[in-house]
Amino acid sequence: MECQFDSRHEKLHRLNRRISLMLHWGIAASLVLIVCGLILFLVSGAAHTSPMLPLPSLINGFITLDPSAFITLGVIFILLLPAIMLILSLVYFFAVKEKQPVIVCIVLLLMLACSLILVLK
Repeated sequence: MECQFDSRHEKLHRLNRRISLMLHWGIAASLVLIVCGLILFLVSGAAHTSPMLPLPSLINGFITLDPSAFITLGVIFILLLPAIMLILSLVYFFAVKEKQPVIVCIVLLLMLACSLILVLK
């Protein structure tokens, strides 16, 4: 029993470390993209436009160095971080066969998906 507890404790520690690294890198990448977008906006001297681009025009905007594309991508990174954290947690809890946390993670992911669908309508 003690060995199983140590194994779960070690797995939970690795999960927390992965989530921590993912949050650090995700926030850093988002910040870099948003700052690059703001710098490009100031350098280009373009008239004020919508800071958010629709998803289909993101790649083209990124290639043409459109400041809005950088800002939009940075915001998307920030918005995806909680979902990625939930998916990592779901995989961990499923692997250690913890039913209640798996159910909670699934419910939270469904709530995130529903809110995303409602926002995009």
